[in-house]
Amino acid sequence: MARIIIFFIVFIVALLTAPVVWAEGTDDVYGEFVYPLVTRRPFLDREFELRVDHEKGAAGRVTDLRGSLEIPVLPRWRVGLEVPVVFTDPRDQRSMGGVGDLTLENKFLLYKFGQRPGQVAAGFEMRLPTGSERRGLGGEAAIEPFLTAGIAFGAFDFIAEIAYDVNLNANVPGPNRQELTAGVSAGYRLSRWFLPLLEVTTRTVTRGGDDDPLFHATQVSLTPGFNVRPWPETTFAVGIELPVTQARAFDYALRARFIREF
Repeated sequence: MARIIIFFIVFIVALLTAPVVWAEGTDDVYGEFVYPLVTRRPFLDREFELRVDHEKGAAGRVTDLRGSLEIPVLPRWRVGLEVPVVFTDPRDQRSMGGVGDLTLENKFLLYKFGQRPGQVAAGFEMRLPTGSERRGLGGEAAIEPFLTAGIAFGAFDFIAEIAYDVNLNANVPGPNRQELTAGVSAGYRLSRWFLPLLEVTTRTVTRGGDDDPLFHATQVSLTPGFNVRPWPETTFAVGIELPVTQARAFDYALRARFIREF
């Protein structure tokens, strides 16, 4: 366990001290826009993020600690790298911990609204099977195309996203899992430093095993939360995701994000 923590600390330090690839004429900074806890943002900001997700379900508890670096390399193209450390606490097995599946994201600007702040972006996320499947820490190769859009109306921010996750593992028994996710987030700027938010998210497994709780069923969840901006270009986001349907993959999920733009 000590090696895992040391690895993650070294990764974070390397991200903070790495040279930045500057892109001339990159996308405008939308740092004042809401940072949702589940829904993906459409903006191409240059930022470092530390994310913590803790899910509790019938099978036990899972905690993900993720560090990511996102950099625009062209005016309409941003790349991101995310490294997770996963801790599992199954109900009937011993706890495990280790590096999970690396994620590479490519996001492309499609359209900017003229009269209001906001834009539309699309892209794809690739998950590499760097985690141990035997230990329940990942081991999944997958690709997830997505479309996301955000727009502001006065003090209100709205973000919507739709994504489709496809498992590419050739050695998975049975059909490869495919999941459709859609979500909407709304935030209200009460002040420069405080912004409450609410998200609605749906998840449906369109292809997978019969024992999957979301196979041909839809989980709908609400995520109340808030953003706090104690310093310029720095945001803390905290919330709890609560499924409201009988079909559910977990009972609740605590979610937190720390974002530093640079």
